[in-house]
Amino acid sequence: MPFILEKVAFTYQKGMVFAREAVKDLDLTINDGEILGVMGATGSGKSTFLQLLIALLKPQQGTIYYNGRNLAQLKRKELVALRQEVGMVFQYPEQQIFADQVYDEIAFGPRNMKLNSGEVDQRVKEAMGQTGLDFVRYHERSTTDLSSGEKRRAAIASILALKPRHLLLDEPTAGLDMEGRRAILGYLKDLNQRDNVTIVMVTHHLSHLLAICQRLLVLNEGRVVIDTPTGKLLENYESLRELGIELPAHLEVAYRLQQRGFCFNSEDLSMAGVARQIAQQLRR
Repeated sequence: MPFILEKVAFTYQKGMVFAREAVKDLDLTINDGEILGVMGATGSGKSTFLQLLIALLKPQQGTIYYNGRNLAQLKRKELVALRQEVGMVFQYPEQQIFADQVYDEIAFGPRNMKLNSGEVDQRVKEAMGQTGLDFVRYHERSTTDLSSGEKRRAAIASILALKPRHLLLDEPTAGLDMEGRRAILGYLKDLNQRDNVTIVMVTHHLSHLLAICQRLLVLNEGRVVIDTPTGKLLENYESLRELGIELPAHLEVAYRLQQRGFCFNSEDLSMAGVARQIAQQLRR
């Protein structure tokens, strides 16, 4: 298993008057090759959770294991290797772009890995292709001339160029229009299916998670309160509502119909899948 968390806790400004307990008693496993969606209200511990996974923060209690190694005990060189295997895309990553040209931004990581110019070039081209940035059109473009969606893709490509085995994303679709959201989610799904990359994605939007995630984790006041396959969301309807999380309209309809005797296959709760199942049952 890539990540195992055992009784993990972290408090900001611990021992101070303004101390804030961000996560507490986190006990879970993240499976290799899965896409895990993480939700929760502002301040529920989502971003702290991601930073703990990449050892930007160390647990003050409990232990996080990555492939059997205690993250808190890794030495500097081991941490560098970890952050090549586990890539993190921060919220609004376009604000962290520093290179003048798109090529140099994406090539920064591979160059730091001391790869030869041919390998760097290949990685840049692959990463741009994975995020829908045409190499010929974009590689010499100034990063300041990119749209917000293009900057988001370039930022994600700069992480993909490291060829991470696991990818952590904090609100990757924030601020994007519908077309941009669909594109980013599509690239992530393809990456998972093609290369078996484990993806942990934080977002406020359940509909975005349903597009690609197999499992949903909900945090509340730093604790895991729901951990369920996305196919079982209807079974968690009341709990989600109590936490202020509303299901997409088509699942709201499915839940209401389920209360009246309709049955739904948990393996296909997409809008098209729910509509098809409703039509089939109405014909009976």
